[in-house]
Amino acid sequence: MTTNDSRDMLSLLAGSGPDIFTTRPVIMGTHGMVTSGHYLASRVGLHILEEGGNAVDAGVAMGFALAVLEPYIYGIGGEVPILIYLADEKRVVCLSGQGPAPQRANIEWFRKNGIETIPGDGLLAAAVPDAVSTWIAALSRFGTMRLAQVLSPAIDLAERGFPMFERLSSAFERSQEQFLEMWPSSARAYLPDGRVPAVGDIYVQKDLAGMFARLVEAESRERRRGRREALSAAHDAFYKGEIAEQIVTFITENRLPDSTGKRHGGLITKEDLSRYATRVEDPVTAPYRGYDVFKCGPWSQGPVFLQQLTTLEGFDLASLGHNSPEYIHLLIETAKLAFADREKYYGDPDFVDVPLEFLLSKEYAAKRRALIDPECASMELRPGNAPSVKPRERKGGLDIHKGDTTHL
Repeated sequence: MTTNDSRDMLSLLAGSGPDIFTTRPVIMGTHGMVTSGHYLASRVGLHILEEGGNAVDAGVAMGFALAVLEPYIYGIGGEVPILIYLADEKRVVCLSGQGPAPQRANIEWFRKNGIETIPGDGLLAAAVPDAVSTWIAALSRFGTMRLAQVLSPAIDLAERGFPMFERLSSAFERSQEQFLEMWPSSARAYLPDGRVPAVGDIYVQKDLAGMFARLVEAESRERRRGRREALSAAHDAFYKGEIAEQIVTFITENRLPDSTGKRHGGLITKEDLSRYATRVEDPVTAPYRGYDVFKCGPWSQGPVFLQQLTTLEGFDLASLGHNSPEYIHLLIETAKLAFADREKYYGDPDFVDVPLEFLLSKEYAAKRRALIDPECASMELRPGNAPSVKPRERKGGLDIHKGDTTHL
């Protein structure tokens, strides 16, 4: 089979050939497009666009909706790194959607309590919840709608419920024993009537709907002061009001099991919550074959992709053929090298000197490229050596985890 034959076959398999009938046409439009991890969230985003909202309005509405629809991989206690392209200014901005560790979570505290590695679950692992702050910041700075408008679909999904789907039901099934034996509050939320909801059951989250409604009420009380002031009031309702008090009370009054094998409470305080606000900052950027690629900063793992691209730029990928074994091998090996640097150097720039200029330089990429054996996969963690930078210390090996997230 020739190259052209292969391309023709791929076109046919993709459903773009003239003789292939498919019930899934190519999605086209003239106004806007949305995509997310759940069709109901995508429906929410499209509705917001149809109501005259902009892309940020739609994104915020989808973000809150996904907190209802996909609690097994995303929630309002999580993180929301956001990149926004401002078309009128022709620039990209980043919202630093990652809450910091609590002030009490310092090395001395962990050493004093005999903890060498921060557990990956439980209350002790909790950072300051960021999602609500970042969605409101995005809406305030770059959106056009009120919180009531973008939160209404999420409130409806939580209050009236939605059909349980396979992935969510399976996630609850996997965690059912932990919910019942270790995390009773999770059991109340995720195991109504003490059981995993079956696929097709209508799953309702009235407490979550009520919490969202309190944010809308706070916004409504301050509407006369202006849109931004009203949104600020909604932010404060979560981070400074009764909701914040409930978060701190739960975290400090409960000691729950975690991966250390022991029970711990959390370290988040009212001050941690009240002082938190999402920052708008410049993204990290790198050129790749005539394009400018943007990612969030090294407080995320975004620059890993930029390092990978910088290394890949020195290879003739087109000659290898799309998704050929040689092509996939290079993608994987460059990713390994970039992730090794993440483990050694990345962190919060407020506290860690991250040598991004060096890590994204062409000279460094050439050295990393030379480490790749085209015939053999590396099984080592091989971080580079940045000059005049003290790398992070790591105790123990790397955990291979099943973490995941959602995107929109």
